[in-house]
Amino acid sequence: MTSRPPTTPARADIPAVHAAIAPVSTLLRDRRSLYQLATELLRPSTAVNLEDDAAENPIVRHRIGEALAGRACLGCTDLVPISDLVGDSGRLDAGVCKLVVAWRRESNRLLAGALDGVGTELDRQHAASGPLRLITEAGGERAAAALEVLRAGVALARSTSRELIDDLLPHIALVGIIDPPSAGRMASASSRSFPGLVLLESPRSSIEAAEALVHEGAHQKLFELAITRDLLTVHSDESPPFHPLWAPDCHGWPLEQTLAAGHAYACLARFSHDSATSAGGPAVGPDSLLPVANERFEIIAGWLLDRGDHLGADAHALLAGLLGQQPRRGLSTVNSPDTTGSCYTVHPDLQFRRCKDTDRVLVGRPSQPPQLFWLEPDAALALELLGQHQPTSQIVGTFAARWDVLPPEAADRVTLLLRELSGSGLARKTSGQPQTVR
Repeated sequence: MTSRPPTTPARADIPAVHAAIAPVSTLLRDRRSLYQLATELLRPSTAVNLEDDAAENPIVRHRIGEALAGRACLGCTDLVPISDLVGDSGRLDAGVCKLVVAWRRESNRLLAGALDGVGTELDRQHAASGPLRLITEAGGERAAAALEVLRAGVALARSTSRELIDDLLPHIALVGIIDPPSAGRMASASSRSFPGLVLLESPRSSIEAAEALVHEGAHQKLFELAITRDLLTVHSDESPPFHPLWAPDCHGWPLEQTLAAGHAYACLARFSHDSATSAGGPAVGPDSLLPVANERFEIIAGWLLDRGDHLGADAHALLAGLLGQQPRRGLSTVNSPDTTGSCYTVHPDLQFRRCKDTDRVLVGRPSQPPQLFWLEPDAALALELLGQHQPTSQIVGTFAARWDVLPPEAADRVTLLLRELSGSGLARKTSGQPQTVR
């Protein structure tokens, strides 16, 4: 059993840890590229440019996700702009942070799926008190007061921990303020199936709002890392669940949920540290997670370190950065035997999107439903060469020159590349002459 890590995230430069994996602007751009290519693959007969106002909408992202999972079809009427929920009064500006709130009267109808989903989870936890309802502009003075507390929470968060807040809040696309009588025991929530959406019980104080925004902003940040970076391996589902000591009645958290919780506690621990060192910092309420965030992060981090083989390279970098350690290297299979004389087939209509300012390549496979993959440049090149019907012996020669190594070493490394492509389903090992498959 791994002992507790010797360092804590309270003093960690969390924005720098995130930026080492992907700066905010890069992460947002890659996420938009992902949804744009997904839309093109889902509607191949229609030229669709996913405008930013629609790409930010959690409803649109939910519908694209459902279509990619094969549970629905994507229609043009699904690509609704986020302004349909927000209006003019639902936009909060606080420095560089711009928060938008589901403020229009029709928001309860448009977000019914997300509200029902979170409500179902609350029911499962025996924490609900009826269907969730949003406070909107229809609430008059009471709604205006709730919006003002949220605005004060953003301002307090930035004055307390500006770099952290400016790093997290750009990943919150939309906030829904829940009417307290319907909230039950929910303080805040992020719905994984509605990316970018954060639900908050109408906050009673600015510190309560600030803490909730840090907590849910951390979740949204990790969601976007999960769909654009290497957080989990193909074996992640085989990891045993984590059983939090502070929730003994729960059935255990899957690995991804545990990683998300650890990341959120790390961000809360940093915010707690900054709050404690701020002159005249506000006192937190009895239900606040700030006093326990650092301890819970340490417990979760120790558990995650024991599950290293189930975590991807970027998850290792994230965890190591929060702990002030060097990332653990994954197990290498470069020396696995393979003569690279095998033949591989690939889909003939793969679509490649090379992202600006980075070598990473987004690859779309127009299957039913379509599939999307992020590849490093070497893997993308190997895939393109296979699509050009090049035999593996010729591919080995190409990479030997590219890497400036001898053919035997190149063969070992190409073996690993091809095995990874085969494991993802982008390439398939066959016998006989190379060919493309449909």
